[in-house]
Amino acid sequence: MYPRLFQIGPFTLFSFGLMVILGFLAGVALGARLCRERGMKGDALFDSAVVILIAGIAGARLLFVALHWREYSGHAFEIAATWKGGMSFHGGVGAGILTGMLCMKRRRLPALAMSDAAAPGLALGYAIGRIGCFLNGCCYGTPTAAPWGVHFPESGPGIHSHPTQIYGAAFNFALTAFLIWTYRRPYRIGQNLMLFITGYSVYRFLVEGLRSGVTAKVLALGLTEAQWFSLFAVLAGGAAWVWLGRHSAPAPPLVPVAPAEGKSGEE
Repeated sequence: MYPRLFQIGPFTLFSFGLMVILGFLAGVALGARLCRERGMKGDALFDSAVVILIAGIAGARLLFVALHWREYSGHAFEIAATWKGGMSFHGGVGAGILTGMLCMKRRRLPALAMSDAAAPGLALGYAIGRIGCFLNGCCYGTPTAAPWGVHFPESGPGIHSHPTQIYGAAFNFALTAFLIWTYRRPYRIGQNLMLFITGYSVYRFLVEGLRSGVTAKVLALGLTEAQWFSLFAVLAGGAAWVWLGRHSAPAPPLVPVAPAEGKSGEE
């Protein structure tokens, strides 16, 4: 594992933090591009990126700390140590989406329609971030005899575990491609975002079972905290997708976007 990529004096570059930042930037760039494909102001995502990033990191960390409060109640300084891992994607994506929509509303832009464009970027950012988890050596799964099992330092000598981080990255790269495809087809405003929430939550529910009792705490009835969140999100996202299909307006029409179009040429 490579939790620290390099250190220069007091500065240490942590692999987890780097991949989270790279994933976020890649997701914003993809979302901005897709916004422009439907005639919306993609640059607004770049303009609000810092605020959305801070809100997402704060939401992810705070939900994780809340769910593991016994571990942090006596170590207040550890709460802000995001570079060590320990983030809840449910908290991060919820805070990020809400903050992004508020930023777009403030600028009088179509917040929900732009969230549809951001949905593939959310999946892409998560996929890249999961690679950071793999490099950090956290969030691994149960022991396995499969040939692709990986030895993680914290799992114990001679134990090979499911690389659930790689499973997550692979699934969400595929989800990114699927959401780009659905975005470029006719749909109702809000439905692409609901597809992301539902698809991600299905993946998380399934893969979380491979982490149960190892790097994920069982909450009740044999399900982990994330599985309960995911189960609720699947039901809510699916119901919202159906409702939006009946009551929401059609997505804005696709418009030509020049391959080399930059920020300054958009508006």
